[in-house]
Amino acid sequence: MKGRSDWLKVCPVYAFDTICINQNRHGIGTKSRHASCDHFLISNGGEKIFQKKIATEAHMKISTISLVVPAFNEGEKIYDNLAEMLHAANQANLANDSACAFELIVVDDGSADNTAEEVARLAISDTRVRCISLTRNFGKEAAIHAGLANALGDAVVVLDGDLQHPPALISQMLTFWRQGAFVVEAIKVEDPQKNGSNNRILANGFYSLFQRFSELDLRGHSDFKLLDRLVVDAYLALPEKLRFFRGIVTWLNYPSAQIPFSVPERAGGASKWNKLKLLAYAFNNISSFSSTPLKLVSLLGVFTLSFGAVIGTISLLQKFQGKSIDGFTTVNLLIIIIGGAILLSLGIIGHYIARIYDEVKARPSYMIKPKKSDKQ
Repeated sequence: MKGRSDWLKVCPVYAFDTICINQNRHGIGTKSRHASCDHFLISNGGEKIFQKKIATEAHMKISTISLVVPAFNEGEKIYDNLAEMLHAANQANLANDSACAFELIVVDDGSADNTAEEVARLAISDTRVRCISLTRNFGKEAAIHAGLANALGDAVVVLDGDLQHPPALISQMLTFWRQGAFVVEAIKVEDPQKNGSNNRILANGFYSLFQRFSELDLRGHSDFKLLDRLVVDAYLALPEKLRFFRGIVTWLNYPSAQIPFSVPERAGGASKWNKLKLLAYAFNNISSFSSTPLKLVSLLGVFTLSFGAVIGTISLLQKFQGKSIDGFTTVNLLIIIIGGAILLSLGIIGHYIARIYDEVKARPSYMIKPKKSDKQ
C-alpha cells in the first residue's frame, strides 16, 4: 500500500468547491467534488486529514461588473427599480455559480425631481450603489458616456432605469461574456400590439435611412448592452463628443452575441421623449455617421440643372415656333425650383457646420456636480 505522502498532491481546484481524494482498499486514489465547502479532505487507509483548500490564481480572480443606469426625472420609481436590478445581479451570481462583485452607477442627468435623493437613500443601505449627478440635463448619450468613464468593472452593462431593459437578462449576458463575447446586445423583438403603427413606421424609417447612409444595421438594437473592458476603453478613446452609443458600439464591430427580448411595460411614469425630440435625435445620429446628405446636395443640384435645361429648351423651341407662353409662369417655376434647392442645400450644409462648430469648441460632453467634500 502506498504511503500518505504519495497522495498529498497540489491539485488545481475551483473556488467554492471541495476536492475529496480518497484511497480505496486497492490503493487507488479517487476524487470527487462537492460544493459549498472551504476545505478538501484527503484520506489514506481510513485516516482522514483536513487541509485548507488550495485555489489557483485564475479561479481566485473575482470579476467586477458595473451596471450603468442613466436617469432623468425617475424619482417616482427609481428606488424600487434599482433594488430590482441589484436582486437580478445577485441571482446572476447564483445562476452562473460565480462570484462577481457588482457596482451600480446611476447617472442623474440633471433631474428636476428627487431622483438623486432616492439613489442616495438606496446607497446608504447598499454600498455597491453610486450616484453621479450632472450639473444639468446633457442628454442620455452624455449620461451614458459619464457612466462608462466612471465604471471600474471588467465588464459594463448599460440599461435603462425604468425596467424596460429586463435586469433578468444580466445572467445570460454574463454567460455569453464568459464564453468569449466582447459585446452582448439585447435585441428588441417587435410587438405590434404594444407599438402603435405611427411609432413603428417612424422607427422602421429611421433604421432604413441609417442603414442606407451609414451601412450599419441597427434594426432592433437598444442601449441595453454588456461591454467588455476592452470595448469600453475603445469607446472612451474616441475623440468625438457628440455620440450615438449604439451606433459607435456597432461601428467598433467587436465579436458580439445577441439576446432577443420583448420590451415590458414602463415601470414608473411616461417616457420623456416626444416625437419632435425623437426626430431631432434621429437626424443627429444619421449625420454623426454619414456624409451622404452632403452628397445628396450635389445630386439635387444636378437634377435641378437638368430639369431647368429641359424647361429652357422647351421655352426656346416655343419661342422659335412663335408659340411662347405669355407671362412669367416659366420664370416663376424656375425660381421656385432653384430657390427651394438652394434653401434645402443650405439647411443641410448648415447642420454639418453646426456640428463642426460644436466639435471645434471641444467642450466636455458632461460636467459632474461637485460634492461638499470636494471643497479644499
